[in-house]
Amino acid sequence: MAYLIAAIIILIILLILIGILLVPFQISLKLNRMGSVNEGNFKLTWLKIRLIRRKIPSDKKKDKKKRKKGKKERGKINFDRIPKILKNFEESLPYIFNIFQAILRSVSINKISINSIIGLDSPADTARVNGYLMGLASLISIFPKTNFTVVPDFEKERIDGSLVIKIKLRLFLIVIESLRAFTKKPVRSLFGELRKMRG
Repeated sequence: MAYLIAAIIILIILLILIGILLVPFQISLKLNRMGSVNEGNFKLTWLKIRLIRRKIPSDKKKDKKKRKKGKKERGKINFDRIPKILKNFEESLPYIFNIFQAILRSVSINKISINSIIGLDSPADTARVNGYLMGLASLISIFPKTNFTVVPDFEKERIDGSLVIKIKLRLFLIVIESLRAFTKKPVRSLFGELRKMRG
């Protein structure tokens, strides 16, 4: 009986893990800037279950004493390890690139929208910068579910706008490529040197 219960528990855990890897997470980011006011929110959901929801800027106030204490406890950075880190990073690049490719294949875009209002101190600079951005906007808008608009403001100096990103992310390929990368010595050495660098 005990073995049966243990088997059922293991099976449930495996099903949950498979679900986490195969069922996509929904990620939503909204940012708005108007004058000196910056606000927005970040949301992470899975199977319509809200896992994370944060306001930007955060409502939580950090304790200055705790931050100072944390800085002291972190220790000094050991810059002598930088040559080893760079060497290991160079050797790890193929495996890091594979992880990056896995991330790109695992992301599904629902919506990306960028709206900007830009005014510089001179009308000529405003026209020039907005011209470059409009060219970039026309290229970005070719991709499905993406939108980039640029509005010039010749009256005053400002950089305002909004950003909306809604994507789905599956972890399966990312986890597989990450585990594969960590079986390689250069990758393990790179992370080991990064830990030692922090002291």
